Amino acid sequence: LTPTTGHHAGLYASRHAAPTDRNAQRSIEQHLAAGIPPDKLVLGVAFYGRGFAGVNPEHHGLNQPYERFEAAHPYAELVQKFIGRDGFVREWDERAQAPFLWNAQTRAFITYDDPQSIAIKAQYVRQHRLGGVMFWELSQDSNGQLLNAIVTGLEPEGLSPRPPRSPR
Repeated sequence: LTPTTGHHAGLYASRHAAPTDRNAQRSIEQHLAAGIPPDKLVLGVAFYGRGFAGVNPEHHGLNQPYERFEAAHPYAELVQKFIGRDGFVREWDERAQAPFLWNAQTRAFITYDDPQSIAIKAQYVRQHRLGGVMFWELSQDSNGQLLNAIVTGLEPEGLSPRPPRSPR
């Protein structure tokens, strides 16, 4: 773990990030510069989030020191127990194209991907002609929202999205 919170899988660098922080675009650019063909690169998305406790409140906890790593949370759990509940507010980092949760009362921060950020990443993959999208882990997307966001984002412009896939 790093000494500060940050986006688990931001597409671009946050304006509050340290210059050495990683993001998907920077990683893709480094691999392309090393000579790896774009169609051999696969962008990863997370179907879970990471929570931190005792976080410095500046910037709603984004890229701030914290007291301890709290836990990993499947996306389904984030929807059921955290997003918009018990003081957790969904924030959106426009520059990084990434969501996060902030609870000002408990000073808790959770970084994660959601359908919006995943669809944007899938569009990035399509636009840059990368090899595809991988994710971890299917059982953490109980209603198919995240998988459907990948499918929708990879669709060529103008096609209507497919209906969500039902869980098995």
